[in-house]
Amino acid sequence: MTSPSTSLPPAILVWSGKGGVGKSTVAANLAVALTGQGRRVGFFDADFHGPSAPVVFGVEDRMAVRDGRIVPVEARGVQVVSSGFLAGPRHAHVWHGLLLEGAMRQLLEDTDYTGCDVLVVDLPPGTGEIQTSILGSLRVAGAVLVTTPHELAYADVLRSVDLLATAEVDVIAVVENMAYATCTHCAHDFVPFPGEAGRRLAEAFPAARLVRLPLDDAMTSVSGKGLDDVTAAIEAALTGP
Repeated sequence: MTSPSTSLPPAILVWSGKGGVGKSTVAANLAVALTGQGRRVGFFDADFHGPSAPVVFGVEDRMAVRDGRIVPVEARGVQVVSSGFLAGPRHAHVWHGLLLEGAMRQLLEDTDYTGCDVLVVDLPPGTGEIQTSILGSLRVAGAVLVTTPHELAYADVLRSVDLLATAEVDVIAVVENMAYATCTHCAHDFVPFPGEAGRRLAEAFPAARLVRLPLDDAMTSVSGKGLDDVTAAIEAALTGP
């Protein structure tokens, strides 16, 4: 896949060089939030080695094939595609090289995203063949960087953004996840993890919106909570100047 597909809707990449920052939860919440604003949203789980869409969206369905086209699993109004829907939760696919490239091409190009006007792409951590293939396959409207406050997360995320810069993809929002928490006894906010990764990334991308999300059990469910500023940035990226 060497040139962006014109048959697929414009994509918003949810990106982080660091695992365990809550990127998949943020991506799923964004997809549902955009649906709530009237967008017709597709969701592509690009983490073939650790697909999380079935768990995050709370569905165990398998994707069907109709008239030679893959039919996404619908969850919360979002059309979801994931390699996690190809087999049971305990099955481990060993994807690599041409096998990975072929599977990704099929799930992207042979899927019927009927009526979708935006595709939210949940990318795995790091910078590898999945990221480079996605960048060459889709019309990317912008990227949302997800981090936690910790310095290690900042270093990993910053390491990965060079690839976005090379592909001329704009960072439209920085989400600092688990930035603070609220005490259940006194209702005061406190900082559970040290660091200022979100602020430092936002300084590196002054045009991006910074959103700080709390450490909150409710965020593990798909609700769209706390992401209004990010969806506004996405709308601006999709509609253009």
